[in-house]
Parts: sequence; C-alpha cells; structure tokens
Amino acid sequence: MDLPKIEQLVDLVARSSIAELDLTQDGTRIRILKRPSAEAPPAPAHPASGSGAHALAPAPAPNHQDSPPSGVSTDIVVPAPMHGVFYRSAAPDEPPLVEVGARIEAGQKICVIEAMKTFIDIAAEAPGVVLAVLAENGDEIAAGQALFRIGHAGSS
Repeated sequence: MDLPKIEQLVDLVARSSIAELDLTQDGTRIRILKRPSAEAPPAPAHPASGSGAHALAPAPAPNHQDSPPSGVSTDIVVPAPMHGVFYRSAAPDEPPLVEVGARIEAGQKICVIEAMKTFIDIAAEAPGVVLAVLAENGDEIAAGQALFRIGHAGSS
C-alpha cells in the first residue's frame, strides 16, 4: 500500500463513526484505531473477522426501564459507519445477506460498504428481526445514514 492510500484511510476513519479499521492487502496489514474523545463514551472492543476489514456499527444502549412508554419505538436503527457505496450482498452474483423479516444474530454480516475500493463488512450489534432495509443496493450513502431498522429479538 502506498502512503497516500494509508492517509486516505486514516482520514476516512477520523471522519466516520467507526472506532477501528483492520485491512490486509497484498500481504500488508493496516490497523487504524480511533481514540475516543473526552466527551464520547469508549467504543466497545470487537474481535476482527477472519478475512478482510470488519466494522461494527454502534447500536444504541439498551433501555433498562420496565417497559417503553406507549407509542415509543424500541427498534434499533443501524447507521452507516462511513461514507461509501452500500451493497446488500457480499458479491454481485450472490443473494442479499439479509431480507426483511429475517432473524439475525449479533455479529452477523448484514451488508457491505465500499469505500476507496475497500469492501468493509457491517455486522449487526444485537440479535433481532430485520424490519426494513432503508438504502438501495448500489446507493452512495453518507456516514450516519440509516441503513436498516431492526426489531428486538422478541419482535415479530
């Protein structure tokens, strides 16, 4: 990898909400960790996936009240951790990784984002049911843009 590409990756991580980027290309491994700012809560540690880069979108902290007020949604919205191109499948000839109505597990890959010719797996933070896919395959997306709406595991 050349220095300008590494600088672009550092800038990409700095501008996004991801805490870590781990990339191996042509036998060279680059790992970029973002230090949390003083006002931000520390990012959770996540094991890296077996191959390629892996990023986990942060999920909202669970609400520990007995029950949510009526009319308040407890769905989880999965935001894009960075700017890039959204893909629902791992490869062009493969089916989407998840469909509306599918039950998913924490850590399950739910989409891929291409940023600077690097494909980054996005995984679910918590188990649940996919209620909506909020981006179209091949769309250019912005950091923080809602990608999925996930109902809690007990949802139907």
